Amino acid sequence: MNWKNFKIFGKSKKEENGDSEKYDFEKIKVFKNLPKDQWKTAYKELNQIIAENLEEFGFKKKGRKHYRLTNDLLEVIDVDNRGSWLGATNSIEIRIGLVPYCWEGLINEYHLVGSKRIDEIDKSIRKHFRISQEYKLLADYLSKRIISKILPFFDKYNSTDKILREPSIFPYFTKNGGIEIYNSQFLILFSELKQHKISKAIKILENEIEFVRRVENIETEEKLIGLLKLIKTDNWNEIDNILEENEKNNLKKLRIKPVANNVQN
Repeated sequence: MNWKNFKIFGKSKKEENGDSEKYDFEKIKVFKNLPKDQWKTAYKELNQIIAENLEEFGFKKKGRKHYRLTNDLLEVIDVDNRGSWLGATNSIEIRIGLVPYCWEGLINEYHLVGSKRIDEIDKSIRKHFRISQEYKLLADYLSKRIISKILPFFDKYNSTDKILREPSIFPYFTKNGGIEIYNSQFLILFSELKQHKISKAIKILENEIEFVRRVENIETEEKLIGLLKLIKTDNWNEIDNILEENEKNNLKKLRIKPVANNVQN
């Protein structure tokens, strides 16, 4: 489906005329505040509108996130209104993630794996939005921007093979402690393992083992040490079996099945 023919509440001037006029949401000069007791309901309705608009592209909403399976990655769009210890707020931020679902726990990470803010991909859009009385227009606007800007980004990096062709697009800290790009090391690590490569995998695993040892996560440490031993002995058959079993379990938890757009290109 061509996003220019996309319709939610009727075509905007930009779509009708094909010119550079702004979306209806962008034309608003003064936003009307929404009472605090309506924030939660408005957010849920906004996110549901986005979900309905993304459904035909293969996305499935679970909680606040939207998931799509392509090749060996899980594409994630997170419409986040959490406000740390304050709970839900009237501010939302959209982040995307490319998650290798072949390892336990990666789909549940607080910071998305392979994470990027929407404004990192679409430079013309800001990263935060406020839920006001115009939230339906905001849902319309965000849906169209996601379809026109984020989905092509996903198509460009929709497999671990494609990730390894341009790994610099997903930078990460060599030691734990980063914020914005904290979890991209997992994307690189498991992309390499899926492709039977170990350019950065061993160093990333050693760093992760050091981290989980410091926080005394014995179970995770043992699993990572076991994986590292398999890599160092080139036991790819066993590695493939472990990753395949994890994939089955994670998809079962999310109740997600592969869709027809699984193409490498």
